[in-house]
Amino acid sequence: MTSTTTGRARHEVVPARAGLRWDRFGLPSLLLAPLLAVILGVVGYPIVRTVWLSFHEGEYLMTGAFNGVDNYTEIFGDPYFLAALLRTTIFAVVCVLCTLLISLAIALVLDAGSWVARIVTVVVLLPWAMPRVASGIIFKWMFNDQYGIANWLLVSLGFEQFKGYAWFNDGFASLVAITIAVVWHSVPFIAISMLAGLRATRGEVLEAARVDGASFYQQLIRVRLPMMKPLLVILGVMSTIFAYQSFDHFLVMTTPPGGPSHSTEVLSLLTWLQAFTVLDQGVAAAMAVVTFVLLAAITAIYVKLSKEGA
Repeated sequence: MTSTTTGRARHEVVPARAGLRWDRFGLPSLLLAPLLAVILGVVGYPIVRTVWLSFHEGEYLMTGAFNGVDNYTEIFGDPYFLAALLRTTIFAVVCVLCTLLISLAIALVLDAGSWVARIVTVVVLLPWAMPRVASGIIFKWMFNDQYGIANWLLVSLGFEQFKGYAWFNDGFASLVAITIAVVWHSVPFIAISMLAGLRATRGEVLEAARVDGASFYQQLIRVRLPMMKPLLVILGVMSTIFAYQSFDHFLVMTTPPGGPSHSTEVLSLLTWLQAFTVLDQGVAAAMAVVTFVLLAAITAIYVKLSKEGA
């Protein structure tokens, strides 16, 4: 009688465990399968396709024969590509630093909580809602040598050398104008995100710092920013990706694209020119893969630094 009862108990436990495993693993996997399929199709396939194309000839929008690493050898032997790689990196560093610092200043002003700050919060978002092509055209007009407001403002401040100054006839000046346009377009989203992070730091820890006599600067550096570190890492990664992917402003604000004399060519623009002007998709795919690997490495460094500082 006892052995019969024990056997029944075992048979009851096995189905119970199977049902528990299904509830924990089987059913969630089944529900996530359609989403994973969409992600793999929308994200995974283009990446795999680009990597595959980078190892093939691709002239005139046609996929040619397999050529190994010839495309990578060609781009790393191309001085224009190496110059664009260095230029993009410097441009990204300047854009990220300016974007984060300006966004933090705006977020601190908005965090003051006055009724003016509530109105400014809505106004700050407007540049981010504007299409990048439209903002590029606006800034190109603003930096026009004859009727641009930038030259008029600088001359009004006493800088007479900017009277009739042609910004887009010089590579460095063009990059300055484009950097201002990109930062102006990137700041709103980062600033609002930082504002949300600053408001999340309000609490007992900040109140205790105030009671202990910590100044505004000490509260910001030693209390609030360390509490916002995960958010700052994410915003840093996003700002870096935005900077490396800047394309619209360079295409719209320079004539010809990347000019004068290739002095404003960045990786995204050079990849587009290689694919749709030179019609060499194999080399363009290799450039895209290099950019992807570079961004992945930068993201990994961000994450590692954030963990080490935790």
